[in-house]
Amino acid sequence: MKNLRYFLVAALVLTISAPAARAQSEAFLEALRLYYANDVKGAYVQMKKVVAAEPDNDAAYYYLSTMLRDSTASGQMLQKAVELDPHNYWYKYALAHNLMARDKNAEAADILEQLLAEHPGKTTLHSDLIGVYAASKQYDKAMEAIENVESKVGPSDALATIRTDLLLAQNKRREAYDFMLDYFYRTRSPRAACYLAQYNAAAFNNEEALHFYDEALAVNPDDSEALYGKAHIHRALGQYDLYFENITPFLANPEILPSAKAQYMAEVLNQQQFVYTFAPQVDTMMMTLYASAPADSSICSITSTYLYQKGQTDDAIALAKSNADHYPESLNLNFTYPLMLYYSGDYAAVTSAATVALQRFPGNIDLLQLRGMSFWQLGETDSAIEDYTSALSLAPDGGDLQLSLYSALGDLFHLKGDQKTAFSYYDKALKINPEYVPVLNNYAYYISERYPTPVKKVPKDLRKALEMSRKTIEKEPDNATYLDTYAWILHLMGMDLEAKAHFKHAMIYGGKESGVILRHYATVLQALGDELASVYSAQAEKLGE
Repeated sequence: MKNLRYFLVAALVLTISAPAARAQSEAFLEALRLYYANDVKGAYVQMKKVVAAEPDNDAAYYYLSTMLRDSTASGQMLQKAVELDPHNYWYKYALAHNLMARDKNAEAADILEQLLAEHPGKTTLHSDLIGVYAASKQYDKAMEAIENVESKVGPSDALATIRTDLLLAQNKRREAYDFMLDYFYRTRSPRAACYLAQYNAAAFNNEEALHFYDEALAVNPDDSEALYGKAHIHRALGQYDLYFENITPFLANPEILPSAKAQYMAEVLNQQQFVYTFAPQVDTMMMTLYASAPADSSICSITSTYLYQKGQTDDAIALAKSNADHYPESLNLNFTYPLMLYYSGDYAAVTSAATVALQRFPGNIDLLQLRGMSFWQLGETDSAIEDYTSALSLAPDGGDLQLSLYSALGDLFHLKGDQKTAFSYYDKALKINPEYVPVLNNYAYYISERYPTPVKKVPKDLRKALEMSRKTIEKEPDNATYLDTYAWILHLMGMDLEAKAHFKHAMIYGGKESGVILRHYATVLQALGDELASVYSAQAEKLGE
């Protein structure tokens, strides 16, 4: 079996490197076996041993060149292969492309010209020479190369486009247009008609542009470029009925990449005023898109999101689930499904869906956080802590993600009643960002909860809480929650007049909507003997918080 394997590999080598076939050593064949088994590292090490032992092995140098990422080093290996076998077409052709990649177009052109002299029938060499000449601005030679190809294969859209691009590169815009116009009348090419339409559209000659798009559609009624271009001219002119008339068959066209159509539709949906104004037409566009490729993941994804935004939550979630089931390899779709469930408030379903997704994508931080948040909402604190701890173990040090996870774990351990652990996580968060106001506020408020009534002698931790809280209102002076924390700590320290001023400010910015803040304010007013205390106390009772 081993000899048969080597025979098959050797036969492949003889085919690739012909006409310079040679008997190969066992070491070379082993390197090639590793190479075709996708063990590039092992093949490279083995092939280096081959060239050390067999410095005249041209094929070994050729294969080494394919294993090197550095184009210069790869070129050196190819150059050595060519020196050892100057008549091997594939070595020289690969070297020419390597030189082109390194912008050594003159050297690449020399090799390609030599190959063309030896193999005049290979049209690919003409095409490569066109590219090399164009890159080095040898436009006359590029035009000559185009004519050589045309003499062998006849005119084509590809060659016409290249010729036009060469003329444009020389700022010969009118000549390029006239050439394409002549080419269109000779061939009735839809591609040429679309080029002429685009040229006129750029010059705001909309009537002429529409004429050429119609010419393209007369030849090919499904021409996607013409449908798209025509639609957008009508849209620019405010002729929305004609825009929808043309864009709908564009979206329905099964020959256009589904991902490209999905991207286009995403751009349309981002234009909220347009979507609002033409809601029925946009709905038709969306359903047409979905019908064109109902099994495509990108189209399924945007469709389910669209349905969700429209309020068709059940349909959206059902489609999102179908997407996740049909595309178990797609992280995007497997995250979208539980995310929709989360926003719909079905937290138990989120935990199940996220668990399935995590089996497909173990250790995915986003899925761990999503499931953790759902456990949190369900009151399953221990499970939430487990997921957040797992996410933390995968998060990079010192970044915003680690900061957020420390903050969440602090909150969760507080819910669990473990203040010591909660505060240790807050301390870790503040080491990353000492000005992170959500942690500063929660940390300060939870310290204040240690003191149910005002203190006579202010302890050290309450002073620390006041300083943390002060930072939050300096950064967000109109945040009612942060104002409440600061004012409440002032009250605990016996500074009720100062607390009252901050509570009054909080009332202006949403404080009246929180029963907690109203109750705190009422307590401070009562301490000051203010008769309004009963009013705010009653309002707090009414809110039931």
